[in-house]
Amino acid sequence: MIFSALTLLFACSPGRKSTQPVNNEVIVTSLPPDPLPPSGAPVVVYDNLQVKYARYLNVPPDQIRNLALYRFIDRWLNTPYKWGGTDAHGIDCSAFLQRLLSEVYEIEIPRTSVQQFFDEWIDRFGSTKYLAEGDLVFFQTLGEDKLITHVGFYLDNRMFVNSSSSKGVSIACLDDPYWKKHFVAAGRIKIHNQATR
Repeated sequence: MIFSALTLLFACSPGRKSTQPVNNEVIVTSLPPDPLPPSGAPVVVYDNLQVKYARYLNVPPDQIRNLALYRFIDRWLNTPYKWGGTDAHGIDCSAFLQRLLSEVYEIEIPRTSVQQFFDEWIDRFGSTKYLAEGDLVFFQTLGEDKLITHVGFYLDNRMFVNSSSSKGVSIACLDDPYWKKHFVAAGRIKIHNQATR
């Protein structure tokens, strides 16, 4: 019994380490370092905003190009919703859009979502498949007698930024059942006409 225990002990022990290769085998003592990019290849460094909002939108960081837009969004993100509000203490959807377009693009639009929808400088369209960054997305979220009650700003990959009554300034998805149900149309601003306003 003692013999069996000793046999088992020595059979399971690691034994003596050999530093010599056996039968021309290669002994690896450490892993190689991560490969470097090919000589002359550019090393891409992304801005923190690009990385942060790429995660929100589920896109590669290099698709986040308009840093002025994302700096604006970042300053306002999580600001509470306040009906009629226009500042950092609380802001509603149309005031948020008005400020975004004014500060980022120097474009002036009317104050309310209904006025924004019917503004003469907006090209309206119904299908979401034509959306591009900068388009406005309009919703009917209240009683059926009101045509437009909410507006957001389209970013990318079916995502838009808005100030909602439940989450304040936040990023939402058009495919969310709530937004899908209440979507009315999108609008594209005719930039070339803004100068004549």
